[in-house]
Amino acid sequence: MAIKHLSLSAAALLFFCGCSTISQKEAFDSVNQLTIERGEKNLQWIKTPQEAARVDERVHLLLSEPLTQENTLRIMLINNRALQQTYEKIGVAQSELVEAGLMRNPLLGYSIGRGNGTTASTLSVEVAFLDLLWIPLRRELGGLALEEMMFSVGDTVLRSARDAKKSYIEARIAEEKATLYRSILKSHEASFQLAVRQYTAGNLPKRDMLKIQESYERARIESITLSRENAAAREALNKILGLYGGQTHYTFSSEPLIRREPAVSEPGLEKQAITHRLDMRSAMKSVDYAAAQAGYSEKTRLVSEWELSIESEKTAGEKRFNTFGIKLPIPIFDFGQARVSKTQALYNQSVHRLYETAVNIRSEVREGYAQLRYTYDIAHSYDEVIVKSNQQILEETQLFYNGMLDGIYELLEDQRRYGEAKMEALNALGAYQKAQADLEYTMGGKL
Repeated sequence: MAIKHLSLSAAALLFFCGCSTISQKEAFDSVNQLTIERGEKNLQWIKTPQEAARVDERVHLLLSEPLTQENTLRIMLINNRALQQTYEKIGVAQSELVEAGLMRNPLLGYSIGRGNGTTASTLSVEVAFLDLLWIPLRRELGGLALEEMMFSVGDTVLRSARDAKKSYIEARIAEEKATLYRSILKSHEASFQLAVRQYTAGNLPKRDMLKIQESYERARIESITLSRENAAAREALNKILGLYGGQTHYTFSSEPLIRREPAVSEPGLEKQAITHRLDMRSAMKSVDYAAAQAGYSEKTRLVSEWELSIESEKTAGEKRFNTFGIKLPIPIFDFGQARVSKTQALYNQSVHRLYETAVNIRSEVREGYAQLRYTYDIAHSYDEVIVKSNQQILEETQLFYNGMLDGIYELLEDQRRYGEAKMEALNALGAYQKAQADLEYTMGGKL
């Protein structure tokens, strides 16, 4: 009968403490909602081969048409394997939350001894019954850790979206620059071929011909350099998108990158960033977790290892003898002061980290806004003044050339200057677009 009662008690404890379910989907859906609210597309957590196959089909469909920045983000959010690894942190944190709500398993022991013709058997169960008291505290810690991880994962998603935007811009600009410079190279080549013919006919000094040859060779090297940079920028984008093999043979959209005057102003941006940044909210949850951990350590410093023991012993020919007892550590050497001191230090560390995060975010906002304004002004000057001025200069030179007031070299030179001005304008536009992507992330979402 004693064994029967013992088994029922253990079963009751297991039933009371072990009823927990894992809901990783709800946690991931919360992260998905956080990123959608900040202007990004739906996320996809690949957990099965079937889901991976569906993602491949989706990526193939998106790459079947010229690649836009919007589709770049769609592909990155579902196909980037670094993000997929980050999503698994949600599963780990959710599992730890479930584990925090479970009691430690009871220890079941059985021994048998024989001597002097007598056989004795002992059945024992040891239960860390105080776990019942600490489960709510541990679940609170697990919940805070899960929330902190959700904000951290959301921030990683937004950071990856920013990197994908910038990588797309760099790849687009690199390809357009390489294409544009080919026309400049043709101008250099035409000058060199003309110089060779004039030198051969005795109408051009050798020194002038060599100068034109050197200029052409430098232009050819620059064209090769731009092609190399184009290949590197494209591969950087491929890595962010998780593309390989035939997937890398996509073309870019011909839709021009737009330069719009920034619609935001500096006042109020710092406060908005502090409110919306997910890494800030993660740091705040880290403080809450550290505070709860310090409280948990303080409450359990002396009584965390108490155990209830039940033994049932039977000797041959005698009735079973049941023993109930309790085991507790005697605080002679360790009063838990080290654990309490450690958790207090971790709490102080998390508070300082929170302040550091807030200071850095405010600084990033000011720097990002200044960068956006300056790059916009520079891009505006290139588009509205330098490019247009060089275009008008080329048109005037064309008129002079048609009237035989200027030579072919002057016309070719002004063509090159116009092409170079357009390349500089492309660089300025790319810098502005990247500054906009940086500020969007710094603000915690789209402007």
